[in-house]
Amino acid sequence: MRTEKYAEQFFVMLYQIIDWRKPLNKYFFNNKKKLIIYMLLSPAMAITSVLFSLSLEPLITVSTKGNFTLMIKMIAAFIVIVIADMSVSYFHKISRENLRKEFLIAFKNNLFEGIMNKSFQEFRKEPPSYYVSMMQRDVKKISTDYFDSVCGIYRVTTSFIVTVIALIRVNPVICLINVLIAMFSVFIPKIFQERLKKNSTQASTASAEYQSVISDALIGFNTIKLYSVFSKIKKQTEERNEASEEAECNLVKTNYRIAYISIICSQVGYVMTIITSAVFVYLGKINIGTILALSQLIGGILAPFQEVPMFITSLKSVSVVVDKLKKYSEVDSDNVAETQPLDEDYTLKAENVQVCFEDKEVLKDVEVEFKQGKKYIIMGDSGCGKSTLVKLFLKMSENTKGRVLLGNKDISDIPDKQLYSVVNYMQQEVFLFDDTIRNNITLFKNYSDEELQNAIDSAGLTEYIDGLEEGLDTRINGNGYNLSGGEKQRIGIARALLAGAKVFILDEITSNLDVSKERYIEDLIMNIEGVTVIMITHRINDATLNQADEVLVMKSGRIQEHGTYSDLIRAKGLLYGFKMIAA
Repeated sequence: MRTEKYAEQFFVMLYQIIDWRKPLNKYFFNNKKKLIIYMLLSPAMAITSVLFSLSLEPLITVSTKGNFTLMIKMIAAFIVIVIADMSVSYFHKISRENLRKEFLIAFKNNLFEGIMNKSFQEFRKEPPSYYVSMMQRDVKKISTDYFDSVCGIYRVTTSFIVTVIALIRVNPVICLINVLIAMFSVFIPKIFQERLKKNSTQASTASAEYQSVISDALIGFNTIKLYSVFSKIKKQTEERNEASEEAECNLVKTNYRIAYISIICSQVGYVMTIITSAVFVYLGKINIGTILALSQLIGGILAPFQEVPMFITSLKSVSVVVDKLKKYSEVDSDNVAETQPLDEDYTLKAENVQVCFEDKEVLKDVEVEFKQGKKYIIMGDSGCGKSTLVKLFLKMSENTKGRVLLGNKDISDIPDKQLYSVVNYMQQEVFLFDDTIRNNITLFKNYSDEELQNAIDSAGLTEYIDGLEEGLDTRINGNGYNLSGGEKQRIGIARALLAGAKVFILDEITSNLDVSKERYIEDLIMNIEGVTVIMITHRINDATLNQADEVLVMKSGRIQEHGTYSDLIRAKGLLYGFKMIAA
């Protein structure tokens, strides 16, 4: 009864592993042709391996009878079988790697798409190093611990079935002894299951933390150098490094312990086979050649059960990683085709909006309307809620109360792709790809030469690009290290204009520029026709402020005053106070 129970558990487990509905198993079916080839070569390899073992018995028997001609024939047949066995084994490994390639390509593409498809709020729950670790270390674990284990279990299962059939025909008693011993080893991982999960979680977390501190150190290289804080950073890095390697070492050692116990079970099976075979030879039931064949055949039973516990162990240990990656690899893209087109009204409104971060009220009952085609400037002290307010219109902030509208449609009901085709956001630093100026403006989309040139002209880039030897095909290096701040901003403006944005939200984009470049960029933006401009700034620039249709001044999460620049100065309120301080 116990044996039947173990057998039932084994086949239930096997079904769960190969169930295509499992979150990662669908990637095996990405290339069905390569999957079928692998699935056919696995039993073929088992058959040629069994034929190799069985061919030893007649070869040894014939060699003891002194029939030279027959022995030569048996040797020739044996060589053919060996070549076939080696060839099938080679092509089996090649097919596995081809299948792995297709699996990982599909999985990594899907995972990356899933990460990039997250909302701003979801994406920012983790640092960039977390996603880098996921795409590198965790994907590698999926390859070694998940893919190899699933393929390995299929391979040893087919080997087990073919070997059992052959061994029953040779000697059923020895077959039964080895099956009973081998099946016991399958359930060893259950003893270590919780420890494995714990060790795997610790290893994954420690690796992400180590990559995080390394990433911070590299990004903050200038600060570390200028403020001479390397000793403290070095200590943090060494501690995280040690913790990461310690966690990885503990995981590997647990796997080794399980593997060692499995090896002991296999050795017991091998010894029992030799002893039992010797008894049968003594009784005249089998000959010496059969012992050699049996010693090779039992590997087809013992070896699979030696490997299965390791495969199960790997699957258990990687289950934490699978669960973590699952929520990112399940893509739920916006289906713009099924959504209603936006109205031509691109007015932005916030109605009685409240925003709280960790029980702190950042915006308090804000009521504001940014009319289509108008120019707005938002000012206020640091931390007053300026950036939080504008980010509401991009779903980068989430309102606790109230409504945020584009036209008459709630922002939350507008798919991201549709929203960002209308509303563009620029910060102090414009991200630039390591590519040509052309591709950084077009963002790898196709536009006519006329459309591209119009955007370049409107962004004030014509003279700069004409002065470059390679023009639009000039390569930008290292996120624009070979460009000035003003040139970066103008590329960002050209990019937004070419994309057809109707609303420009500009968050302190000129704060890192000198006064002359700041004035040039702001004047450029304020003179773009047909586009709503919402600009956050902390500098008092009379010319720019006079170009705005309305200036809003914020304090403590509220809009305290708004109106034209001249009206607010005459009122001698907050803006007037800012001007006096700046003077």
